[in-house]
Amino acid sequence: MRKMILIGVMILAALYTRAVADAPQRIVSLAPNITEMVFRLGQGDRLVGRTEFCTYPPAALGVPAVGGYLDLDYERLVALQPDLVLMLPSPDREKKLGELGLHVFTLKNETVDDNLQSLRALGEVLDCPEEAAVVIEGIQDTLDAIRQWAETAKPSVTALLVIGREAGSLKGLYAAGSQTYLSELWELCGGRNCFPDAPARYFEVSKEALIRVDPDVVLEFRVIAPEEAGEQIALLKQDWQELPVLQAVKNRRIYIFRERYFLIPGPRLTRIAVAFRELLERITSP
Repeated sequence: MRKMILIGVMILAALYTRAVADAPQRIVSLAPNITEMVFRLGQGDRLVGRTEFCTYPPAALGVPAVGGYLDLDYERLVALQPDLVLMLPSPDREKKLGELGLHVFTLKNETVDDNLQSLRALGEVLDCPEEAAVVIEGIQDTLDAIRQWAETAKPSVTALLVIGREAGSLKGLYAAGSQTYLSELWELCGGRNCFPDAPARYFEVSKEALIRVDPDVVLEFRVIAPEEAGEQIALLKQDWQELPVLQAVKNRRIYIFRERYFLIPGPRLTRIAVAFRELLERITSP
């Protein structure tokens, strides 16, 4: 009996060793949210390459960069000899990397569910499904708690979610539609998107359309350095005086979110949800 148990243990150990050996050990991430996922799953030591925009967590800065989104250095990337390249869906880039003999794995990030499914898939491909399950459970628990708060508080605040516009004006204003993680998290907290039926995830909005929907609040997302925050936020809010007829402008409910993670969906989705809940609490409290 002892001999049979010993043989069983040896077989299991061999299978585990093979699984670890087969899992990719040299990874390049081509998206900030994916880089965060890799570190959150405790696999940062496998990362041998990243983009210049992958700056979180701080440990990522110690990993060699292979360019940005539009100026990827393919020669440097190939020189890193990665077992696996992790990236957002992009058929043209996938084809190019495949032609270079690189193995590619894509992960979606448009919606909350996309991010949770990507964490799960990444856990499988990196052979750490248990770690992924723990991270996902933590995210879901936080989101469930916020959802329960919203069901009790029942806030009803329509928001324009601004992801970009020309500096110093309201020209070239792009908003997030209902099929995006920003909108989903706002709605999870009990708020509403002022463009609930927009056909595209992200779309340009005219001043006429803004006047027509007349949002209660404007939530604008723009990365701003801490030392420039005070001046830049004041200027961004001042731009909205172009549309004084909007309820959000009349009531001074223009909110600027300057932290980078608002525009990088991933493990820090819960921080976005908590920030939205706290804002709604301030707005709707008597």
